[in-house]
Amino acid sequence: MSSGAISQSSSAATTSSNETSPSMSTSDDHGQKQPEWKDCTACRLTGAATFTGIGSYAIYQGYDQGAFAKVRPRGAPRSAQFTVAIGIVMIGLGLGRLVV
Repeated sequence: MSSGAISQSSSAATTSSNETSPSMSTSDDHGQKQPEWKDCTACRLTGAATFTGIGSYAIYQGYDQGAFAKVRPRGAPRSAQFTVAIGIVMIGLGLGRLVV
């Protein structure tokens, strides 16, 4: 097989993979960009509720582990603050999912 045939087949493969991806913006025959694909409202609400619920649960577990206590109980895990931080990040992701 010649190198010209190989380069033509590889460029055809990359072109077809770009056309099927909904997250990438493609241009039509006239060179204008088509709008990017966006989620439906139900998908955004479900994703936001999931992230917010997981974040709330993580904060609750951090509270149970003594993350907010002035004096930590004896034997409390040291990862309680980390659990609360993960919870805050997850709530932030939930709000970001709702907005963006």
